[in-house]
Amino acid sequence: MLTDTTLKLQSLNILLVEDNLLNAKLVSVLFAQRGIALQFAVNGKEAIEKIKINNFDIVLMDMEMPVMNGYQATTIIRHVLHNNIPIIALTAHVLHGEREKCLQLGMNDYVAKPIDTTVLLKSIYNLTSTGKTVLVNPVFPIPRSHPVVADKVCNMGYLIGAARGNKKAIHNIVAVFFKETGKELIFLNDAIEKTNYPVISDISHKIKSAFSILGISVLEPVFNEMEQLSSNTSGIGKIEQLNRKVNIVFKQAKAEMNTAD
Repeated sequence: MLTDTTLKLQSLNILLVEDNLLNAKLVSVLFAQRGIALQFAVNGKEAIEKIKINNFDIVLMDMEMPVMNGYQATTIIRHVLHNNIPIIALTAHVLHGEREKCLQLGMNDYVAKPIDTTVLLKSIYNLTSTGKTVLVNPVFPIPRSHPVVADKVCNMGYLIGAARGNKKAIHNIVAVFFKETGKELIFLNDAIEKTNYPVISDISHKIKSAFSILGISVLEPVFNEMEQLSSNTSGIGKIEQLNRKVNIVFKQAKAEMNTAD
C-alpha cells in the first residue's frame, strides 16, 4: 500500500546532476524501487539548460564534475537564472565547513556520499512540501555498520541495505562498479605516469565514493592521502606506492565478487 509520502515523492519531477555513471546508476535503482523517476544531467552546464526549459521540483547536485561543477552551476541558477528551485548538494567531501559552503552558495541541504536513501528522501520530501515538515518513514533502514568477514575487502552491508536486498539490483550495480571504476583506474595510472597532478586529484576524489558503495573502506585513507599529495603537487613516488595498493585491492574485490556469484 502506497503512503501519502510515497505518492508525494512519485509525483515529483527530479533532476539528478551527476557525471559518475556508477553513482547515477545507484541513485536511479534505489529510487526506481520506490517508483520514483529521475531525469539526468552529466554536468552543471547541461543541468542549467534543462532547468531553463523544464519545470523541475528539485535538483540533486553533485559537486565535482567536468565542464561545470556544482558550485558554479548553483551560482548561475541562483544569480543569473534567479531560480529558487530547491537544490541538494551530493558530495564525497567530508571537510570541515563543506556543508556551510554549500548552504552559503544557495543550496538548501547537503547529503554525503555514499548516499543514505532514507536521509536523501527525507530531505527531498521536506524541501518540496509546504506547511509542517513531515519526515519520510524508512522503508528499509540502511545499515551504517556491518560485520566484516576476515580478510575480505568488500563489505556489502551498505549496498544490500540500500537495494533492499534486491539481488538483481545489487548485481547490476556491482557490474557497473567494476566496468566504470576499471576505466577510471586506467586513467589514474596514465595520469600518474605523466605526473599529471590535477587529473590525479580529480580521479582520486571521484572514485573514492564509488569504492565506498561496495564498503571497501580500506581505500578511503589511501584516496584521501593521494588527493592531498596531488593537490600539493608533491610526492609522486608516494602516490605510485598508494596506487599499487589501489590496484591490488581492486583485483581482490573483483575476485571476491566473482566468488560470490
